Amino acid sequence: MRNFLTAALALLLAAAPLSAQKKAETRLYQKTLSQPSLEAFDKFLKKYPSSVYATDILARKDTLLNISPYDEEQAARIARDLLPGGCEFRAVADRRKAVDRIYALCLNGEGLGLDQVRIVSFREKGGDWTQESVYDAPASDAEGMTRREFVDGTSVAAIRGTRFLFFHYLMYSADGVQQSYVAAAYAPQTDEFGCLSFRGKDIRGTGHVPPYNIAGRSDEALLSGMDRPWMRLLLKDIQDNPWLESVPENIWLTDAAIDWWLAQNPDALTSATHLKFNILQKESSLVEEFNAAKGRKTSSKYVAAMFDHRGYTVIVVQQKDDGNYVLAWAEPEAKDHYRDRLLNSIAFDDANTLALSYYHGNRSFKYRLNLASKNLRRN
Repeated sequence: MRNFLTAALALLLAAAPLSAQKKAETRLYQKTLSQPSLEAFDKFLKKYPSSVYATDILARKDTLLNISPYDEEQAARIARDLLPGGCEFRAVADRRKAVDRIYALCLNGEGLGLDQVRIVSFREKGGDWTQESVYDAPASDAEGMTRREFVDGTSVAAIRGTRFLFFHYLMYSADGVQQSYVAAAYAPQTDEFGCLSFRGKDIRGTGHVPPYNIAGRSDEALLSGMDRPWMRLLLKDIQDNPWLESVPENIWLTDAAIDWWLAQNPDALTSATHLKFNILQKESSLVEEFNAAKGRKTSSKYVAAMFDHRGYTVIVVQQKDDGNYVLAWAEPEAKDHYRDRLLNSIAFDDANTLALSYYHGNRSFKYRLNLASKNLRRN
């Protein structure tokens, strides 16, 4: 019996320090949570590096160091008071090493081009916010566009430990016919910025919501870095958007060629005496239609075909000396053959001159287009 009591007493004496240690550990843990700070967290981890509470303390320390207390709405309120009036922007809050910053991504501002996004950072110190930096980041191609605005929503996602702000904006041409939808992302932690665009024609009906429905193409084939996961997310964003309708490449090339011709020859139907032609890529559906057209006209230097395609009456000419195809003429297709002017036929007057015969009601007239000089005569 004495031996049993001796053994029991030894176990109790051995357990006493362990029990006391656990109670002290718990008391320090509770004290640390009641007054959280980096110093308190580090003190606990230094004293009890293998504690069952260590994982929780580490997570709380990371939150204090790197998790912003500001949501998107709060960040926007702070940035709005610091930015110039009328600035269109989206905001994201970021905390690194216990320093709070807010980043405003702006679509307008003094000296900012439509092919740039301005990133303005503000830093908090002592309860006050001050501007830290301004960076005009290269963004989507804006050729032919005159204005832009934010559309759809924003979101924040963590990819391999890096937070990205995803947002979207829409660019318009002056006449509103052309639109470009841009999906973009910015990572405050790494200062990475990138975007993908979907460019084409506005095909909305009246009262359409959202303010776009585009038939066109995206520019991912022209960009590098598509192996990065956040760029792939941008591409998926565009591919999954039901209001962005991808046009086959042959049609896309045709629409681009017709748009170019119309932009370069705005007075072709009224007063122009000289035209500009554009060489067609052989993948264009205009070349396909040319090769399938019946009634092609031939001279010693050219083969010409007239046909209706994509809402336009066009004349495509193949140059015999080099085999190139050019778009020589384009005008809106006549809807009413009795009331609208109608390009009825074409014929060669000589090796270079193509005669375009029109009917407009009871009146007939001709244009004569010299394919070599590109001069235009009317009679």
